[in-house]
Formats: sequence, structure tokens, C-alpha cells
Amino acid sequence: MQFLTEWKAGKIKDPIARLRYLQLKIGPGSIQPVPRRTRWKAVSLLPAMACLFIPGFKASNTDDELLPPPIPHMTAAAVDVFTDVWQVEKTQDFETFSNGLRIDNRYAVSNDPRVPYPVFGPIGTQSGLRTQPAGIVFHTTESDQANFEEDQNGALKRIGKEVLSFVKRNHCYHFLIDRFGQVFRIVEESDVAYHAGNSVWADAGAIYVNLNTSFLGIAFETQTQPGDMPSANPAQIHAARVLTQMLRGKYRIPEANCVTHAQVSVNPDNMLVGYHTDWAGNFPFLEVGLNDNYTAPPPSIYAFGFDYNPIFVHQTGVRLWQGLALAEDQLRMQSTAQGLRLAQYRSILRKRYKEIIITLKAASAKEERHAT
Repeated sequence: MQFLTEWKAGKIKDPIARLRYLQLKIGPGSIQPVPRRTRWKAVSLLPAMACLFIPGFKASNTDDELLPPPIPHMTAAAVDVFTDVWQVEKTQDFETFSNGLRIDNRYAVSNDPRVPYPVFGPIGTQSGLRTQPAGIVFHTTESDQANFEEDQNGALKRIGKEVLSFVKRNHCYHFLIDRFGQVFRIVEESDVAYHAGNSVWADAGAIYVNLNTSFLGIAFETQTQPGDMPSANPAQIHAARVLTQMLRGKYRIPEANCVTHAQVSVNPDNMLVGYHTDWAGNFPFLEVGLNDNYTAPPPSIYAFGFDYNPIFVHQTGVRLWQGLALAEDQLRMQSTAQGLRLAQYRSILRKRYKEIIITLKAASAKEERHAT
């Protein structure tokens, strides 16, 4: 019976319809542990589950009883290729690079230095801290927009300067790409920018929680628009391509860790993904020289039991639905392998996430006391 249900579900192309079908057919206690069938061969699996690698963290007894569940290998689809980009010239105001990238440093500011940050991984692994940026989060500023036309040059430049002043004052991002495709450094790469807030992502080797420290933030001066067309113009997309190429080569950032704010943003209060929805469904991954990461299952769902509501689903478009469906499938498979009802398993994961957040906040408060 279970095999028939899975076979029928595989025939449903719409991921949302497929999820609804599975939710109707697979009830508590109605299935046995699922073997790794053919449908999982396209996604490599590795045994992993989040545990915090900083002093003071201790998993609950219930968590200790869980077996390490399989988690999708985020980079199974491609081998990372990096382009070595070097700095050609640097003045007080500008930097130029070998791939044509030009960075304006006139708005650059310092912020809190990036300190070693904890990463999460398989149960039983040794404690670990990292210091280099592990990924990139792409944002939109959601600021006022003038029509991108020649007779609007005055308004475009005025609004652009206002946006630059705001993000500089609030240490919002590491880089900003304005409407003309100019790249501005905002927060120094060595420092923390306040761009990701409550957030979760993962790659083949680690799960990251709250990405301000671990990921760099790149913002486009634009507003998120519905539909399939990118909410950015060709000049901005080209600038993002050469900037991303430079940063990936410099820090060896995998493509799997180049994601949008909508993919990583979470709301701990209601345990829903997509608290912020910038670049929810039409980020130009391919044009920026990246694989389409919308199909990747959000780790917040399968690692920490987050959920999503219909509003977020309809805001994302079809590209991100595939990732949401895979994450739900993965979560269901994990709960079955543990011999737990889905609701019970999700509750355990959520408890683990909240314990991690409490510990992270305590560590951050301790650092602030030492700094003063």
C-alpha cells in the first residue's frame, strides 16, 4: 500500500498537489520505515542533524535518542568551479578587479568584527568554529523606485544616494548594487552586516543558523516584483555576476550557499519560513553564473521542523515550490525512519532549534559584555 501511494505521488507533477495527496494518504502510524528507493537517487544523502558546537549547549534526552537521519546533499547536482579574480588597482575610493568588477568604497563603514561562529552538523561530531564567510545572501532594498528612463536621471540619482545613506547608517549589507549597476561596498567584508536576521541554511558539510556572521549580504536597489522576470535590470545582473564571481573565488564559497533572503528567512515566533520574501521566486541564478538554488530543499524545514503557509507558497512561484516539496518529503521520511508521528518529530526538531537560539543569544550577550 505504501509503495502504491508513493508511486501515485510521483506521478503528480505539481509539488503542492503532491504534498496534499501525501498528507491525505499517509496518516499517523500507517506506514513503515521507508527504504532509500529510486526516487531518492537523484538527491545524495548524508547522515546529519543539527547540534550546536559552542560551550554550554546540551541536547535534550529526547534528542539524544534520535538516530542521525539522512539529509539531502545540497551540492549533489554540480561540482563547484571557482574563478580566481585578482585586484588590479586600489585607490582610496575605488577598487578594480581582473574580471571587470569595480567597487566604490566611498560609503564603506566598519562594524562589529566577524568572530568565530558555530556551525551545526552530524550528531556526535567534534566541536567546530569557522571564521571565513561561508555563503552569500541576495536581497532587494524594497526602496522607492523611479522609472528607469533617461528623463528620470535626477530622481534615480537622488533616490540612490538616499538608499546608500540609509544602508550605510544601519550597516545593512556588505554590498549594494544601484540602479545603474554600480557596486558599492557598505560594510567591510571582515565585519558583520545586519542583513539576514533569523535565518537557516545548509551545505554538504554544515548547517548555519542566523547568517549575519556566516554569510555576506548583497542587495539590489529594487523592489521584489511578482512573475518570472527578474526584479533587476541587465546592468545590475551583470554587476552581481562579476561581484559574486570575485567573492566565490576569494572565499571558495560553494554555489549551494548562494541563496536569496526568501529562502533562508524564518520566523521563530510562529515557526514559519519566508518571514522576508525578497527574491522569493525570480532571482536570476543562471544569469549571475550560478545553479538554480530554488530547487534546493530549505534546511529550516527538514532540520528544524519549520512549516510554511499558502501565502508564502503563492508569493514564491513554481521554482521554489520544488524545494519546499522536497523538504516536506525529506521531513516525512525522517520521521518515519525514527518511528515517530510527523507532528511528534517536528516538535522535537523545533525544540532543538529553540535551544540553539537561546544559546546563541546567551553567547552574543557574553561577547557584548566583554567588548564593553
